[in-house]
Amino acid sequence: MKYPKKITFEGFYGFKNAGDDAFVEVSSWGSRKYWNCENNVFLGASLPETSYPINSKQILKNLKGFDRLSLLKHLASSDYMVSAGGSTFGELPFHSNKSLAKHFKALNKNLKLGAIGVSVGPFKSQKEENAVKEYLKTLKFLALRDKRSFEFVNSLTLPYKPVNAFDLAALLPEIFGNSLQMDSINKKTIGISICNYERYTGGDLEKERKRNSYFKQLIELLAKNTDANFKVFIINGNLKTGDWQISQELIENIDKKRIEIIPYLGNVEKTWNEILTCNLMISTRLHASIFACYANVPFMLLEYHKKCTDFLNDVGQSEKYRLYDAAVALDEIVPIIQEVLAGSYKAPLYRVETIALSKRNFTQTIPLL
Repeated sequence: MKYPKKITFEGFYGFKNAGDDAFVEVSSWGSRKYWNCENNVFLGASLPETSYPINSKQILKNLKGFDRLSLLKHLASSDYMVSAGGSTFGELPFHSNKSLAKHFKALNKNLKLGAIGVSVGPFKSQKEENAVKEYLKTLKFLALRDKRSFEFVNSLTLPYKPVNAFDLAALLPEIFGNSLQMDSINKKTIGISICNYERYTGGDLEKERKRNSYFKQLIELLAKNTDANFKVFIINGNLKTGDWQISQELIENIDKKRIEIIPYLGNVEKTWNEILTCNLMISTRLHASIFACYANVPFMLLEYHKKCTDFLNDVGQSEKYRLYDAAVALDEIVPIIQEVLAGSYKAPLYRVETIALSKRNFTQTIPLL
C-alpha cells in the first residue's frame, strides 16, 4: 500500500449546492485523516469554504471550458482521480471528467481512478448503462452509498471487490459535532427546503406541480395549526437551477414575521449549525434531510427521486414519517408533525450504523490504494 501524494476529486462541485459542498468538506477531511493525503484538489467556479484546506488552484475558473484544462493539468501530477459523492454514475458523456480521465491514463501511467460515496444508476438507456459498466472496470476501488447500487455492482464482473458504504454526508457530525441544537422550551422551528426536478431533466412536469402543491398546502396547514416559525433553506443557490424562486412560491401565503430565509452560505458548517436550530426538517432536497438526520433533527423527505427512497430505506426511516412522493394525505401527516413538535419522534433505526458504513468509504479502500 502506498498513500497518494495528490488526489484530484471529481464531482458536481462549485455550483453553489450545499449538498455537493458536503462532499468536498468530507472528502477533504477523510482523505487527510485516513489516506494521509493533504494535497486534495477540487475544481469548480464557486467552491465552498471548508474546515480543512483544499487545493483549488485552476486556470481561469470562471470561463467555460477552462475547467477541463484545469482538470487535465492536475491529472498530470495526480496519483488518483476520485469521484466523490452523489448520483455521478447514471451516464458517461464523452466530455465528462470521468471520460477525460479514462483517456488521460494513457499519458500518465501512474494515474489511478476510484470512487467513494456514489450511486450507480438509474440509467436512461442501455447504451448509458453499458458505458458506465465499462468505466467501472477501470477503477481501482468503488465504494457505494446505497444498498441498491451495491447490489447492482456486485452482479458485475469487476477486477476488485466493491465496498458497501454510505453517503459521505453522514460523516458531518464527525467533523462538526451536533452541540448547538436549541432547547425544547424555545419556540418551535420547522426547517423547509424545496426544489424542482422534472423541469431540469425532461421529466413529467405534472408530477413536479403536484409535489410542489402538496408541499405548499402542508406548510400552510402547519402555519394554521401550529405556532411554529419556519426556516427556509436555499440548499441550491445556483441562479439557473437553484431553489430561490420555488422557495418564494412555497411561502407566499405565510406571515413573513414567522419566516427566516437561510440563503446558500457557501460554508457547510454554517448551514449545519442553522439546521441544528430546527425542531423538524421537511424537505424535497435530499441533503437537507440527510443533514437533519445526522444532526439528530427529526425530518420528513418528499421522495422525488430514487436516491431519496434509497436513503430512507437504508437509514431505516419509520413508515410513520414517510411522505413518499406526496402520496400521504395531508390530514394524516399534520397530526404526526404536531406530535414531533411536541417531542415525540422515533429516530431512524440505522443512523449510527450508517455513520459506520460511511467511514468505510475511506477505511475499506485503504488496502486498495
